[in-house]
Amino acid sequence: MKKNNLPKQTPEWEHACVQTRRNVGKRKTRLSFFDLNNKQKILDLGCGDGLNIKVLRKMGIKNIVGVDISQDLINKAKILNPKNKFYKTSADKLPFKNNTFDIVLVDSVFHHLMSYPKPVSEIDRVLINGGKLCFIEPHGSWVRSLYDRICEMPFASYIPFLRERSISYLGEIKFMKHWIKTENDFYNELIKQGFRKVLTKKDLLSIIGIYETS
Repeated sequence: MKKNNLPKQTPEWEHACVQTRRNVGKRKTRLSFFDLNNKQKILDLGCGDGLNIKVLRKMGIKNIVGVDISQDLINKAKILNPKNKFYKTSADKLPFKNNTFDIVLVDSVFHHLMSYPKPVSEIDRVLINGGKLCFIEPHGSWVRSLYDRICEMPFASYIPFLRERSISYLGEIKFMKHWIKTENDFYNELIKQGFRKVLTKKDLLSIIGIYETS
């Protein structure tokens, strides 16, 4: 993955992204949707600071490997999950053998990418036959469009409950706008590369999806 295909990962931007996703209760509810269990080997692709892994481990799921492109976030993830394995890598080149994982979990990563074929191919490669891609991503609803438009306004940085969200959004605005335009292209790419849709759930801001390898 070329550097110019990634958001500008400044410490301030990373901090804002992490802070906008700190609600552990919501994390647990969303992750429970995937019905994961400890018999499965799980790859958390784009694990960030490791909060999802911590939540999953508290749910009794411990066979998890985390990867992220940010060394700073991996360092934080290791502090949060000292017994877990982590690797610094991009979604374009995963350092694992074919058919390694039962589940690839992706939480808010695909919308950071400018191209989908290679990451989807890598996910397919490391999943076992019948393995599942479980993802959570932004969804281009009218509510999100309005929310994003407000976060672009200069006054948003002065409003406490909007400040972190505004920094996060402005730090990745190029990528978010690209994702909203190409969201359906991503789903089509999954089907093109042999994934089968198991189910999706949409709310006002996000989509939760499960796709299975064939």
